Amino acid sequence: MSFDEEWRGLQASARDELTRTRLNSGAGGGGDLEVHGQELTPVQEAAGSLADDLDRDGHVAQAPTEAAGAALRAPGLDTGSALADVAGRWQSQADALRDACLRIAGHIGETVHSHAAHELETVAALQRAGAVPASNPRLDALGGGA
Repeated sequence: MSFDEEWRGLQASARDELTRTRLNSGAGGGGDLEVHGQELTPVQEAAGSLADDLDRDGHVAQAPTEAAGAALRAPGLDTGSALADVAGRWQSQADALRDACLRIAGHIGETVHSHAAHELETVAALQRAGAVPASNPRLDALGGGA
């Protein structure tokens, strides 16, 4: 093996190690992501609350802004048209943000519910097979413990 071949091999190994280090640099000893329903539920509630707030408060200034735009447009001021455009854009953006918050809340709710159901199914299947230790607190919390 020549020096150049050996050098290229060492460089490739170093790149691989650097990539592996970056990928596994998260906190904790394992590479698995672990999130519990009780951690996601407040996020779901916050997204739903923000959607409600946007629905209630996101359009408070719409009517006065449109009226001001019309009043400024009447004497021919370009500011009136711009203000009316801003009011319309604000409404569409507030609605889009509200819809996104509702979508996030819905997806998180489905995720928590679906994951809990899958966990219970898995626990039941393992118990039927006799493969679940009786004193696993995480499984007990799901209602599947002995």
